[in-house]
Amino acid sequence: MLTAVLLTASAAGAQSNSAMAESLFRDGKKLLEERRFDEACPKFKESSRLDPSSGVELALGLCYEGQGKTASAWGAYVTAASLSRRDGRHDRELAANTHAEALEPKLFHLTIQIAAETVAVGGLTVKQDGVDVGSETWKGAPADPGVHTIEVTAPGKKPFTTTIEVGQEPQSTVRVPALEDAPLPPVVAPNGVVVLPAPPPPAPPAHTGRTLGYVTGGAGAAALVAGTILGLVTLHNESSAQTLCPTIHCSNMQGVSDNNSAGTTADWSTGLFVAGAAAIGVGVTLVLLDRSSSDSRPATRASMTPVLTPGYAGLSGRF
Repeated sequence: MLTAVLLTASAAGAQSNSAMAESLFRDGKKLLEERRFDEACPKFKESSRLDPSSGVELALGLCYEGQGKTASAWGAYVTAASLSRRDGRHDRELAANTHAEALEPKLFHLTIQIAAETVAVGGLTVKQDGVDVGSETWKGAPADPGVHTIEVTAPGKKPFTTTIEVGQEPQSTVRVPALEDAPLPPVVAPNGVVVLPAPPPPAPPAHTGRTLGYVTGGAGAAALVAGTILGLVTLHNESSAQTLCPTIHCSNMQGVSDNNSAGTTADWSTGLFVAGAAAIGVGVTLVLLDRSSSDSRPATRASMTPVLTPGYAGLSGRF
């Protein structure tokens, strides 16, 4: 039925562009009959722009279907039905509604999910394939199968661009994170001097010496504690050995063992005391040197700002 309607459709109108629209419509209809959809669709689209009519929209819908652009075809049929009602063309309205209803189960839908802090930014612009899309179409809007490009921009923010392929699932979602802040633009003074924003101050230097001093000192303290414990064990073993072997020559095996253990733990205790004391000394020295270095830095830091003029390029700043 739609083909019969298209054969009798005319894009003529009362506007000054109607002649061009009629010519484009006829060219497009010929290409459509030859199933040369990629050549026919642009002609129908331009004809509709010059002189909108239900016949052209019906033809455009059929052309889009031939290209596999189900969402675009559905939109053209809906527009054709509306124009047909306006013009009292019930035959075209019936044909457009019939084809639109047949396409609805085949439609894919795309949701653009944007972070709340980005939505709140004034001047936010969202484009899908280069065309502005309002917030009312961000959720579940019909989309043609294939790859789509989403661009999100806002004043003072870095632009966000991503792509998504529609057609694998009935519902597709692209998520847009919070936009990052854009670098500050150059400031133009009244005399024509361009002052670029100063770079952010460098991060304060890490107190490596102080940290190393604390770690070394802590290890020294731990060594002193271990040495103290071994010293107590040494005293216990010596007391046990003297009880079991009060003379130089002793045949008591437990006494001999305690005496040998006392000698070993005494050596370890002494070594740990010496090492712990040295480590604490090194740690204290590192901390004091690091603090001294921090205190010797000047309170005010040198800063430089790039300056550009039509005949000069240089730096200005304070030291």
